[in-house]
Amino acid sequence: MWLRLLEYISLSRKRLLRIRRIFARKITPPKILIIRNDGLGDFILTLPMVSALKKQLPHARVYVLCARNLHSMSAFLPEIDGWILDPGCLLKRHTKKKRQLQIKTEYTNLVREIAAYRFDLAIFSYAEPKSAKLVRDAGIPYRLGPLRRSFLYRFNLWYFIRRKNTNQSEFQLNLKILRALRLESLFQFPRVKIPPLRMAKIKGRYIVMHPYKRSGTALVWPMENFQALAKYYAEKKTQVVILGDGADEEILQKYFGRIPRVKIMTHLTLVQSAALLKQAAHFFGNSSGPLHLAALVGCPHTAFFPQNKASSQRRWRTLPLDKAPFLSEYLLSTDFPMDTLKCKLAKCKFYPCTAQISVEAAINSANAWKKRRRK
Repeated sequence: MWLRLLEYISLSRKRLLRIRRIFARKITPPKILIIRNDGLGDFILTLPMVSALKKQLPHARVYVLCARNLHSMSAFLPEIDGWILDPGCLLKRHTKKKRQLQIKTEYTNLVREIAAYRFDLAIFSYAEPKSAKLVRDAGIPYRLGPLRRSFLYRFNLWYFIRRKNTNQSEFQLNLKILRALRLESLFQFPRVKIPPLRMAKIKGRYIVMHPYKRSGTALVWPMENFQALAKYYAEKKTQVVILGDGADEEILQKYFGRIPRVKIMTHLTLVQSAALLKQAAHFFGNSSGPLHLAALVGCPHTAFFPQNKASSQRRWRTLPLDKAPFLSEYLLSTDFPMDTLKCKLAKCKFYPCTAQISVEAAINSANAWKKRRRK
């Protein structure tokens, strides 16, 4: 009701008709900018929207505004026609340690860069006040953003999607945004083409783990459990590769450095990580970017999730793969008699609930993938 009233008052229906005409242009293809400048996993869950746009508008030029550290993904995502990088001047967590003059300079340069492309449409998969202001300052004529925001006046087209109480996944919600443009929201797996790389190959069968997550956006499986899992596979004479950032080196060495057949890799680029995961027999990790990267390249995977709805496996599930087992068999969670939206942390009597997911459950998950793929 509110959305229809807003459409009537703001004349957004006329704008939508103009956009449909822009989509039909052949000589000058429409230019579309998708804004998703937060984490790796969130960005990957936006890729089905890019694929849906390219399928329905094959002549359109689709660009993305993403975090600077994701630019190397351009090497293996051919559906994206161009990349604009956020230098760290838009999100609060990126600007905490920067001076105001530096932030202002980066913002001004970014406005000029976006304006130079002369985009026809901006689609906000993830909207923050500063990014909404950026696109408006850059002069993009049509800006599609969420209605449930205090800065909705910076958009001139809107979508209304409830994200908190939904049982749908993040990539499904992103696809629903296209309905506001009268486009279909059918899922299509993103195209991935890993280029040949000069890097040392791991001989034989190996599994990959990403045990340490510093962001703190969700509860994680304890490091001791990952350690026990690594020992299990080492005893089975399977090579174990531990992924992490350069800042994780010390803690990863503490837990995994003395286990035989374990190799710690903390300085890989996203392209190298994607190539490593594509050849891996299995991936184990928490709800984080490397987990979604593993799913993107088709690697069988097991992940560990808390029970609350905001961080649950249904909400943040990976992109669906062929011959995958049931969701509950590879995205593992607890099953306590509780129902809460946000994690209460130490105030909850089941905290930390993820510690209750056993090592045996993780091993059974990997076996479930094997059984499905043999059929």
